[in-house]
Amino acid sequence: MTAARYALEPAAQLGSGDIETLRRIYEDGFPAHQRSDFATLIDSKEDGEFALALMRGPQPCGFAMLRELGPSGWVYLRYFVVDTRHQGQGLGGIMWDQLTARLAAAGSTLLVFDVEDPAEAGRDAVKARTRLRRIAFYERHGASVLPVSGYRTPGSGPDHQGWTPMLLMTAPLAGRPSVTSPDQADAIVSAVYRYRWQLSPEHPQVKAVQPGIYPAGGASRGTGTGPGPGAAGRGSRAG
Repeated sequence: MTAARYALEPAAQLGSGDIETLRRIYEDGFPAHQRSDFATLIDSKEDGEFALALMRGPQPCGFAMLRELGPSGWVYLRYFVVDTRHQGQGLGGIMWDQLTARLAAAGSTLLVFDVEDPAEAGRDAVKARTRLRRIAFYERHGASVLPVSGYRTPGSGPDHQGWTPMLLMTAPLAGRPSVTSPDQADAIVSAVYRYRWQLSPEHPQVKAVQPGIYPAGGASRGTGTGPGPGAAGRGSRAG
């Protein structure tokens, strides 16, 4: 697969037929309880949000949705998914490389996203392995698990009430160093909760996140304790 054949383009510039293809890619890649309404993502984006399509010539084959985390220079990855019809062909890596290069060129310094925690899968070994493979995909591309514990996101859907245990991951951009200190980790957590989930620093859930037991970059090599996009780059986490 030749990466030069692919390019990221703003989804807003696509025609209606290509938008429908993006919708199918998005809905194939995420279960209903992890999806926001696609039309809202495309047509009613909030301030600082932008959607990108991975194109091979005139054909969409991947979708990414991002949000700037205020004035921090960091960007939160809401969705990252490639066409399930072409998984196993390196599309996830191509889209990841183009996305991170694009963000770095625009001056962003850190990409932040959350992924499902393998430990939260309980006794479902298959689900846990799938989540570990997703984390391993990101680690191969330079991301690492943020060393905090207690991070949770608001639940969605009728069967997902309350707070969902997740792991945060970060990927430095433009040769920046990885997160190395508790203060840095705390600032990232605060920015995600403030600009993604609209929670103040005084909210009990924000205060519940503490320095954690996960060594940066080590979740997939640990005790089975993070995409969203899968082993082929399919899906980070809906949000």
